[in-house]
Amino acid sequence: MTALASKPNPIWHQKPRPQVTTQRVTAQLDAVIDRVPQATPALLAPLAAQSAARAAEFLATESLTGAKGYDVTLVEHGTNRAVAFATVLQAEGSDFQSRTRLDPSVLEKSAFLTRVHVAPDAPKGTSAVLLYAALRQARSWDRKMASFLMVDDATPLARQYNLVSLGGVPRIDGPGGHAYRAKSQRLDIVLHRAFEEAREAGQPVVPSFLVAEILDTINNLFLDKVGQASFFQAVEAGTLTREQYVYSLTQMHQFVRYTTRLLGRCVGTSPTTELRTHFIAHLRGEINHEIIIEKDLAHLGEDVQYVKELAQANLPTREFMCTQEAAIGFYEDPILMLAAPLAAEGVSGHLGNLFMEKLNGCVASWGVKEPQKATHFLGSHIEFDGGDDGHWQGNLDLLAQHLKTEQEMRRFLSMLRVSVDATLKQWDSYVSDVDLFSALPQP
Repeated sequence: MTALASKPNPIWHQKPRPQVTTQRVTAQLDAVIDRVPQATPALLAPLAAQSAARAAEFLATESLTGAKGYDVTLVEHGTNRAVAFATVLQAEGSDFQSRTRLDPSVLEKSAFLTRVHVAPDAPKGTSAVLLYAALRQARSWDRKMASFLMVDDATPLARQYNLVSLGGVPRIDGPGGHAYRAKSQRLDIVLHRAFEEAREAGQPVVPSFLVAEILDTINNLFLDKVGQASFFQAVEAGTLTREQYVYSLTQMHQFVRYTTRLLGRCVGTSPTTELRTHFIAHLRGEINHEIIIEKDLAHLGEDVQYVKELAQANLPTREFMCTQEAAIGFYEDPILMLAAPLAAEGVSGHLGNLFMEKLNGCVASWGVKEPQKATHFLGSHIEFDGGDDGHWQGNLDLLAQHLKTEQEMRRFLSMLRVSVDATLKQWDSYVSDVDLFSALPQP
């Protein structure tokens, strides 16, 4: 979403995200998702013309000024007829905040669902599909609560999702003399019930829609932020010191040397030939990669034996290692294990040639001859992990075949969040742990 993205970093090679996308949600319904909510969306017009389509239990927002979020329209697959519409917004800065007068700080983990319309002749289960398709967008922003302005009654939807009235917020007078309440529920509960309701109505969510959320989560909570980590900022500015780079390679060696052993466990625990084949291929692409790091360090004239035998992982590196080790060592789940490489390879797979040019420039500035011989590890992973046939895309394709339920999604997203959080801290720590090496006296 444009409003949530960080300042782009020119050393990144990332596919542009279009404002409007169409994604298959169920066998019958597609979702047209506009990443910038429109005051008068064209796809809403045919629904707005049907008075019975407006979900009267919701108090519609009066203004989108300053609000950030998405419009989601469900259209019938094949005919493109709009059958449902909703807008999901960050609660702070929206009509939910102005109506409830709650402090923005308590709304930063909440999403506000509004402008809900469902055609009277929509396929069975459409309301649940709409709720899931709209609110899962909010989960990719790291929202934990779903909030609504609804009539002050026990409506079917309020009962189905066990929506709780916010006791500290007074009733709201609305059009036609109706009274409304601010109601909320945990987002995980609402998404679980919507997913199950859609399935029971014969509208099961397709796996590709689940994986699209994984990609949104990685983009919003990881790739939009990792370029701001200290390591990449230092490379971009040309201020990375030799000592900081050596420390970076030392920390990478701590987990890279275990990659083939972890992938070997994935091969051993994979229940199908297809999975085993995938992990065997991935394993082959990782064999002896820690030796590449050792050669980079040797070219710099560093103590390779210390890195191999005595150095230890710092806290962010250990957190990352514990994540992947728990996934395959304790849970013995090769699919869950994919959360770690998605984070690690999400970085290397999105670096471009300009990054290597700047990194080699930093190394050359230290007086190192043939600097590319000291940066081979990072350079090689751009090729291994990036592109449509790289490790990163291959893992996404595999997830599309194996994640099929909301419960599996929540489990995977939880592990993914730990992995990306640790990875963000890793790339920051590579410089910040030893930033004394680049410190300058105060004027």
